[in-house]
Amino acid sequence: MSFTTLPAWAVAAGAVTFAALLYLLQHLKTRQRVVRLPAAQLWVQAARDMPPKALWDRFRDWLAYLFILVIALVLWVAGAQPEIQVGRANQRQIFYLDASAAMMGDDAFDRAKRALIADVRATPAEQREVYLGDGGGTRLLSPGENVALLIRRLSGVAAAARPSEFEAWALAHVAKPPTALRYYGAWAAAKDLAARRPDGVLLSYGYLAPPTPGNRGVVNLGVTPAASGDWTRADVQVEAVAADGRTIGAGDLRFSRNGTVLAPTVLPLGRGRFRLDGLEADGRLLTVTLKAGDGFPADDTASIRLPDHRPIRVSLSPGVPSTIRDIVRLDTAFQITPVEKAEVVMGREGESLRVDKPAFVLTPRQEGATFAFTVTHPEEEARVHLPSGLARLGLGEADAEGLADRLVRPVSVDVAVGPRRFVSVWSSIFDQDADFAKSANLPLFVSQSLRWLADRDPWIAYAQAGARLSDQSGLYGLGEDRRIAARALNGEVRVGAAGVEDFDGLPLAVSLTDRRQTLAAAEPPPPDAVRRIERRGLPDLMFRLLVLAAAGLLLVEWRAFLRGAIT
Repeated sequence: MSFTTLPAWAVAAGAVTFAALLYLLQHLKTRQRVVRLPAAQLWVQAARDMPPKALWDRFRDWLAYLFILVIALVLWVAGAQPEIQVGRANQRQIFYLDASAAMMGDDAFDRAKRALIADVRATPAEQREVYLGDGGGTRLLSPGENVALLIRRLSGVAAAARPSEFEAWALAHVAKPPTALRYYGAWAAAKDLAARRPDGVLLSYGYLAPPTPGNRGVVNLGVTPAASGDWTRADVQVEAVAADGRTIGAGDLRFSRNGTVLAPTVLPLGRGRFRLDGLEADGRLLTVTLKAGDGFPADDTASIRLPDHRPIRVSLSPGVPSTIRDIVRLDTAFQITPVEKAEVVMGREGESLRVDKPAFVLTPRQEGATFAFTVTHPEEEARVHLPSGLARLGLGEADAEGLADRLVRPVSVDVAVGPRRFVSVWSSIFDQDADFAKSANLPLFVSQSLRWLADRDPWIAYAQAGARLSDQSGLYGLGEDRRIAARALNGEVRVGAAGVEDFDGLPLAVSLTDRRQTLAAAEPPPPDAVRRIERRGLPDLMFRLLVLAAAGLLLVEWRAFLRGAIT
């Protein structure tokens, strides 16, 4: 016999405690004493010598004690919900509870939990294992563990807006000998594995969430540079679809920025696709919501954080050549400010520059020097990864070779470590009579360098739950964002469930935006897919029988008291 709500040792300890307490109460029970006096003047002496009540006396009645003890123990065991398991299965039983977006509709996840607990109770403890589909495949119950632990570990667990990983998990964790794998989730997440029928997997379903007919959802949300070319603006691509093929118009969507309703310029692109033109790139959160929700809420809303492309404040010292000064002045990405307010300072070596700010410094060409460009980053940041040659700096291979011929020395880039971000370049490259100063690559080089020095938040084109994170900060600087690079695993960063995720101070808005998930949410499961596990334990029946037994004993005790058999 095992117990559902408590381990066996706790049930035994409780029984012993009840026996001891009831035994003590038989001694400590307050009793009335009848005292007959021959004369009233003796009341005072009698009250002093023999009080009418006593808290401790002889053991009152063994039969009454046994009645009370048995009733208390029966109720205690009933509260522990005993189960008697008959027979033993030799097959390994694995239960998988999906906690992905597919289970967020209505009370689907709660229903799945109840079905799971009922089936686990009916399975021999030595053969059962329970796992949670939470993105990591957390084990909830090991073989031999009590069901009470499963109930406790599932307390507070809820489904999250992430793609299901059931198929990948099953193929990686279920192996020979043949394993009975029981799934509790949505048909959309299990049907591909069912179609493959891998060796060693005997798949069945304990619960399948009901479909959402005509489900609609936002399946695409991304940010692109503004078509106008304005650095301080961004365009947003939006797409929404309906499982029944209905067209979703712009009037079906609501837009907000940091919680405030927004009325942007919406350009329809056809088939549920739209473009929001010229939004201010100020780092705020943009949210797209379907005005009419449905039974599958995971895809009814999507959010993305706009890039922070407010003008970069740059201070120019008097020694900065006019070629560079004109580039900074004409580029909408920069704003020339006094050095006290600047994010980046630019000047010639030897000029009075703020040493506590990132700097772009023009240095004289020295004999024997091998590097025309030096990029310095702090030690705690990831090393700057420059592409082959100088392409990202706006210098193609041919341009670099041409510069090397005219300067009679190699043109190359060095990467160093220092107290702050720093870019130093030979000043002769920017002289007005130099070919590079007249080249179309000069503005690109200056803007890329200044953007990297400013260290603004990265440009995240989209952030889809369960997908690879797209960091496009390299398009506007000298390398990937250091916070995202620090989270990379095998060169990739994958984000989890939808919501706001913090990357070392960088708030990242993640959305589900999964077309396959939105369409599959409306697909019904086969009518005969779910079959209940045959009960081997009888926890509910045992509970009822014990409660009835306690009530019967209480009735017998009461009749015995009325007849004077117990006192």
